[in-house]
Amino acid sequence: MKSFCVIGLGRFGASVVKNLVINGHEVVAIDTDAKKIDDYKDIATHVMIADATDERVLKNIEIDKFDGVVVAIGRNVQASILTTMILIEAGAKNVIAKATTDVQVKVLTKIGANKIIQPEKDAGNRVADNLAHPDISEYLDLSDDYSFAKVVVKNIKFNGLTLYQANLTQTYQVNVAFIKKKIGLGSIGKHDTVIDLDDVLYVVGTKRDIENFSEII
Repeated sequence: MKSFCVIGLGRFGASVVKNLVINGHEVVAIDTDAKKIDDYKDIATHVMIADATDERVLKNIEIDKFDGVVVAIGRNVQASILTTMILIEAGAKNVIAKATTDVQVKVLTKIGANKIIQPEKDAGNRVADNLAHPDISEYLDLSDDYSFAKVVVKNIKFNGLTLYQANLTQTYQVNVAFIKKKIGLGSIGKHDTVIDLDDVLYVVGTKRDIENFSEII
């Protein structure tokens, strides 16, 4: 079990709190809104009505002892940036901050946030990807260059081939990490793993290469 602090109980912060608690972790939730705190007093491990831009608040809860801190402050960009800066200076580990603009992303990156999330932008990107490439069921960005995705085999020419015979890495620049068979079984992608129609391939590659591959497979 790990311990986390979530600052801000808007839709994003509230969702983070619920999911962490469901997964068995301790969560301290902080917000300036008494109504939101009251709503989560029986969900989070501990709740606090407080202003996280006050350094004393974060020092009193020993913020550096948490396994991670989520700054989920919504529209108040100044409060989000100031809170993140105080957290970094206080020695907080694994600081994840929500951002609403690209400028905010740059500032949060510069002051040392470990990860920055743009929920609305990320959701929009996923919808656009699903519309443009409905054959790719899920994307996960691993870095600025590489992504991880699930692609279903529909082209009969790949049916019965092993991964070695299909030569996907050389021909399509994607690597198959795992295959889930249509009957529910799964296996790590090895040279002798056989591809069947309707198998789900878990592939790694650049986004463009994955998209090109999905149109062929």
